[in-house]
Amino acid sequence: MRVEAESVLFAELLDGADVRDTPAIFILGSPRTGSTLFYQCLVHYLRLPYFSNLANQISPNQPVLLAPAHRQIQSRIDIQFTSAYGKTDGAWQPSEASAVMRHWFGGEHPSQLASATFLPEKVDHMVRTLAAMHRVFGAPVVIKNAWNCFRIAAIAQAMPRAYFLWIRRDLVASALSDLAARYAVKGDPNQWNSATPANVASLRQLPHWAQVVENQFEYARAISGDLTEHASDRHAIVWYESFLRQPAEMIEDIAQKMPSLHHNQDRLPLTLTKVARSPRPYPESDEVNLHRYIVEHDARLSALRHKAA
Repeated sequence: MRVEAESVLFAELLDGADVRDTPAIFILGSPRTGSTLFYQCLVHYLRLPYFSNLANQISPNQPVLLAPAHRQIQSRIDIQFTSAYGKTDGAWQPSEASAVMRHWFGGEHPSQLASATFLPEKVDHMVRTLAAMHRVFGAPVVIKNAWNCFRIAAIAQAMPRAYFLWIRRDLVASALSDLAARYAVKGDPNQWNSATPANVASLRQLPHWAQVVENQFEYARAISGDLTEHASDRHAIVWYESFLRQPAEMIEDIAQKMPSLHHNQDRLPLTLTKVARSPRPYPESDEVNLHRYIVEHDARLSALRHKAA
């Protein structure tokens, strides 16, 4: 029944349109780099569509079915700037769309090797879904999912008008936050929280405080290389530390670089309040060892440090 309903929507909304010409915005960021907050602020300030928790939960294989209802109530959705290790709470809140993306790409490990390309016959469905949602909202859909950091080549080829936003964070802060998530979410500092790089098997041989550092390094290397090769003129880089100081101004600057956005639309107020640092669930020795490891490998890792940090 859902497939039939989706077919009707596609026929009504697309009507022979060139769906490959559809714009979309993909937020990229390694784990614990502030991508969720940036995602929330972006869709709030620019009033852009996204996959909601409701769509991800009840209709991940046909997420477009929720688009008409979402559009109807869009102006009344109060986007919250809170999350728990990347997860938001609320039916209409922005989702990382794990189930939706899994439907198109799968979810096997190592992610960089096993889940970096579309599943058979899924590329057309993703493009048609984003095109239909673009018709409903009159604006490009924003997607944020860490696994997409290893899918840049596939997405860029499937959607020539896709634009990528890479949110970065100082290596020490992101690695420590990733370590905290391992303790809090997995209960084991040796367990990965998200997508895995191609060399994850060898990284597992390292101490856990080194694993989270090298995980950040592998993400950054993959994102940088693929953006340069496949989307050199279709991406922007945002440092989380700079974003926190001037969130509205930075998003406005990014918006001016994206030709798919309507620059005359009204903006919503955007003010972020400082959140108290949560208690760290890892022992102090982990933090000491992590800092020491980064210093010992400074020549290789210095590019991952925020200059003002």
